[in-house]
Amino acid sequence: MDEIYTFLVRGPASRLPRGYLWLIPVWFAVLGGLVALGIGYLTSPVPVWLVGWEISCMLIAALVLIGVLLTVRHHAFRVNKTGIWLGISTARKRPRLRQVHIPWADISQVRMAPQRYGLLLEIALSPAARIVTRPSFGKQALLMLAMLVMPFGLGRGRPALTAARCDPPRYLIRLCDVQPAQLRHVLAGVKPSDVPVRIATKAAALRYPPLPLQRLRPRPSGATIRS
Repeated sequence: MDEIYTFLVRGPASRLPRGYLWLIPVWFAVLGGLVALGIGYLTSPVPVWLVGWEISCMLIAALVLIGVLLTVRHHAFRVNKTGIWLGISTARKRPRLRQVHIPWADISQVRMAPQRYGLLLEIALSPAARIVTRPSFGKQALLMLAMLVMPFGLGRGRPALTAARCDPPRYLIRLCDVQPAQLRHVLAGVKPSDVPVRIATKAAALRYPPLPLQRLRPRPSGATIRS
């Protein structure tokens, strides 16, 4: 049986859907509004310092929750000679909703850049690859509205890590506790020889897609001047 290498993925993308993190300030804002509305209906006046203390506590709780979700780690990156798996292993009946398998035949190249927590990895897909794309703007807005009302129900949907970015199709993964040279050594033992692995000096080169090459237009032939 082929050996499987597992790495830690940083952030909430390995477990939570896209946009889930931005709903936390909205929930705490609604909670603060309900508190303020309840204080307004009280017959006896409430000290200003007590209202400020409650709002400050909710603000601190929101910041702590966002900080924890931004730095959480999960074993959501696995690789062997058959390809790469993105997502957390699960015993559910429908694991395809929680993870995605990328065969080596669907990968055109792999790039990585060092980061303070580990590295930023880019998996570029070939044109013939089967891609699980991100939802459109309208569908994403409806999903966020539904997650706002039912956070624990729809919050267990397809993780953002398993949906590829478009133009060009690729995945961006933040790996922890591993250096680019170490990961390149691991990939060299499992990947085919026709899949290149490159190391960039800065992560900014991976965060944005490369600019398309502009085709040079042929110069028009010189017009003849009639006397």
